[in-house]
Amino acid sequence: MGGNNYAARSYGKDSNKQNLDKLKQQLKTKNPAKVYLFHGNEPFLIDYYVGALKGLILEGENESLNLSIFEANINIDDIIDACDTFPVFAQRKLVIVKYSGLFYSKSKKSAVSSNDEYLPEEDDVKPKTESRHKNKPQDALIDYISDIPDTTCLIFIESQADKRLKIYKQVAAYGLSLEFNRNKPSELVPWVIKGMKSLKKNIEYEAAQHLVAVSEPDMYTLRNEIFKLADYAGDRKDITLEDVKLMAIPTIKSIIFDLLDAVAKKDIPEALNILNEIIALKEPEQKILAMLSKQMGEILKLKLLMDDGATQAQINQYFQGKHPYALKIMTQQARGMSVEFLKNMLENCMEAEEKYKKGLIEPKLALELLLEKISL
Repeated sequence: MGGNNYAARSYGKDSNKQNLDKLKQQLKTKNPAKVYLFHGNEPFLIDYYVGALKGLILEGENESLNLSIFEANINIDDIIDACDTFPVFAQRKLVIVKYSGLFYSKSKKSAVSSNDEYLPEEDDVKPKTESRHKNKPQDALIDYISDIPDTTCLIFIESQADKRLKIYKQVAAYGLSLEFNRNKPSELVPWVIKGMKSLKKNIEYEAAQHLVAVSEPDMYTLRNEIFKLADYAGDRKDITLEDVKLMAIPTIKSIIFDLLDAVAKKDIPEALNILNEIIALKEPEQKILAMLSKQMGEILKLKLLMDDGATQAQINQYFQGKHPYALKIMTQQARGMSVEFLKNMLENCMEAEEKYKKGLIEPKLALELLLEKISL
């Protein structure tokens, strides 16, 4: 199950797509760049392309002799020494540096997003009158990148990167920088279907939608679910929605759907049973209440739109970013609840949240009392 067909969709800008195309071409022609920076919040895609470069560069029995890996508290001199060492009985060697922290400013707590590409450069970020200490490891690396030997491929793996930094621009100038972020649900559904096909299984489109909607949105989690469902099906070729509901690892997202179904049916015993299932997942009661309140608010908005005669296109526009399958379930739930009921439940959620925040009641008891009011 490769990531190459969907990695390009992780990008918001054409330059990232172009860089990915360059990487694919380099892999195809067996001509890797001397330096890469892979960053973002989708490790599956990062690992996929690191693995592809490993397979290209490292050869046979000498693989371990031509691979150097540095992680976290790195020494820049050790990295440079590893890069300058000639490969053993091979054309190239591979040096991988993980989470060095060299590609974002230590003075900033949060990463700079890909949308901040056109912000001022590093030299312009601070006032000219303010003195700054040089970041010596960064400076040494900036000076060295242009001198990386042709026999070395250096890969940096980071969770975040600031595109304004000189070190980032130096990598981009002499190699490739690629950002791999999580794909949208609409892109993950066909990836799940293709993954099943690679295992000679067919999965219903609605079942694939449900799997993406209830799972954590990372590709490693989904891949594990795909393997598990294929194994469960055995000799059977088709994977159904019922299979997914039975076998998918329960998450708070998936069980919240069930809880709201019970609320819509005003089934107190079932709602309390589902609440205990969520608590068994070690989810904090405060988080459960917050999610329940949020979902109630969204269903109320949807119900008001439906009652006003909004078209499906208008509803989709209002709930941009909402997973289509999740919106479908919300629509079904909204049909079973009145505006008055939803308003009362939302008020009860806010009241319960206020009471536990003031220390007047334990969060679990607040949730139980809230659910016992659904029949009123």
